[in-house]
Amino acid sequence: GISCDDEGHVTGIDLRDNNLVGQFPVYTRGDAIDFWGIPVPESHWYLTKYGLANLYELKTLDLAENKLTGTIEYRPLYNLHELTHFDISGNQLSGEVEALIAPSVKYADFSNNGFTSMRRF
Repeated sequence: GISCDDEGHVTGIDLRDNNLVGQFPVYTRGDAIDFWGIPVPESHWYLTKYGLANLYELKTLDLAENKLTGTIEYRPLYNLHELTHFDISGNQLSGEVEALIAPSVKYADFSNNGFTSMRRF
């Protein structure tokens, strides 16, 4: 389920073994444009995030044992400074994992996916 604090901020997402199918839900818009129609430069990627990347109070994220696919981009997750628990084990994720999630993470499980390698920073 979804947990919130007293102010209504999402603090926990536990959707383990919920038959979720599709892309891993952290999104940035690579081709974003600003209010005046000017493309947002790569150095301002934080202006293009949405989805999980905007849940600044998120402490736990458990999406294990589903059918999530795609890759994981570290930048949106790195800015979730309250995140302490991150479990995406048992999905169908692939590619290279950039293992820089968030400095606050105490537990992370990437096992049982199709990752080709882990890059550490």
